[in-house]
Amino acid sequence: MEENGLLNSTTATNQHFKTICHYCAIGCTLEVKLNEGNVVETSGTSGLINPDAYSCSLGRQGYSYLNDSQRLTQPLIRTNGGFEQISWDDAFNLLEQKLKEGQPEEKAFFAGARLMNEEQYLIQKLARGAVKTNNITSFHYLGRGSDYTKLSKANLPFAELEESRQVYLIGADLVNNPMVETYIRDKQSGNNLKVISLSPDAKKTKKQWVDHTVEVKSYYYFVKAVNHYLLNNELQNRQFIKDLIANLDEYRTQLLEESWLDLVKLSGVESADTIIEFAIDYNLAQRAVIVFSEKELSGHTCAEIFNLACITGKHGKTGSGLMLLKEKNNSHGLHDMGVFPNLGIGATDWNDPIQRSTIGFNWRVYDELPSGKGCTLNGMRNGLYKQLYIFGEDPLGCAINPEETLQMFADKDFIVVQDCFLTETAKIANLVLPASLPFESGGTYTNTQRVIQKIDSRMVPKVGFTSWQQLDTLCVRFGFEPHETVDDVTLELASVLPKFCTSSKLMFRATTDDNFNPMFTHGCDYLHKRATLESEK
Repeated sequence: MEENGLLNSTTATNQHFKTICHYCAIGCTLEVKLNEGNVVETSGTSGLINPDAYSCSLGRQGYSYLNDSQRLTQPLIRTNGGFEQISWDDAFNLLEQKLKEGQPEEKAFFAGARLMNEEQYLIQKLARGAVKTNNITSFHYLGRGSDYTKLSKANLPFAELEESRQVYLIGADLVNNPMVETYIRDKQSGNNLKVISLSPDAKKTKKQWVDHTVEVKSYYYFVKAVNHYLLNNELQNRQFIKDLIANLDEYRTQLLEESWLDLVKLSGVESADTIIEFAIDYNLAQRAVIVFSEKELSGHTCAEIFNLACITGKHGKTGSGLMLLKEKNNSHGLHDMGVFPNLGIGATDWNDPIQRSTIGFNWRVYDELPSGKGCTLNGMRNGLYKQLYIFGEDPLGCAINPEETLQMFADKDFIVVQDCFLTETAKIANLVLPASLPFESGGTYTNTQRVIQKIDSRMVPKVGFTSWQQLDTLCVRFGFEPHETVDDVTLELASVLPKFCTSSKLMFRATTDDNFNPMFTHGCDYLHKRATLESEK
């Protein structure tokens, strides 16, 4: 049956609704089917990103958790014997008390890449506007630098592969983004598309539809060597750079100070000719796109790939340029919603005092909003933060090095975790808040190509307060106006986005070394980890 247009999962029979997959960053539309209160099937259905109704195994098989009776529905507080349920009033009173006591700089807030834009926005608003701390970040990106930001600014749309003639795969995680593999394979058969793959192990990754594979030991040094060769031999696209890029001389000077032979050696290729052939092939290619993945590449490697596309004048052109694959459904939202110490809403510069004062005016916060370095990996390792507020992430359950990660949680005064299940991280929390699901609360996602898709609330929430309502309630206790619906949150965050672009100039990004430092698997998301393991059975 339906309540105010929402399906009640406890009584619904043979009901179905559409939603957006919350695993990879592609954003396929799914259909969820219910029978006698249980989800019996999820399947692809025609949508904005997948008009042919295709969906991968995660989309089809990754939603069994929806029938799990262990899902959290009430707040839990730690006791001597484990956890016990408490009322929402008691949970909010405790949160308000903890948020107001102690020093703001001793509190740190973490937002997951699975969360809706509205939830990510409210988390940074709670941190900056209410608690007055700039300690806001995501475990998903912790310790990985800032070079991933804005790389999606001119991402080639999937549909434009129709116009492409050559695809270069550089650390492209197509296993976790099978929709992209389908796009490339389908376009290749009809358009004589040439596919060249850089791979650390050609034997494991070469596919029948890949025309050529280059085996490397370091993506970073390979791409940097390509850039070195092109600039050293004056092979750059002069007109493109003159019109759009401001700092060629500075970047070229720093890059050419490095040894070409050292870069070749560190790249791990058999000979320098491999790099030269790649550089010439890519430079001369018409309508060529580089597909690359945050999961497999460091921030500095991604920056040098951006530099390569600009050196050759391919960035942002029809059927050409860059196609960045992010790891989680709303990884891009973390950047656009300002969930980093250096970013404001719209991926603006949070250290700009005019930006902060503009946001403060819109929030009706007239004392200066916090800025500065914010939450860092070193700060976590050194125990600078006494209170941790973690929303939609499971760093302990997804840690590559669990022992090292556990040390970062030692000697904390108060830990809060909001999630759907009692994750490994939730098990060490003092207070656990049950999270709602996207189709219970509604909101928006921003996929890897900056396509914003709205998700309607289609099921009665199993929790008394949805995830965004929990955050909104806390903001209200600090004097902010309440929101009646999630759409009101959407309108507020849209109202504080930058109204115009301050500059059309691009900038080369100078790097000095590789900074590949992934600390967590599965986008630091318990649901993604669970679905992946189940789909592999």
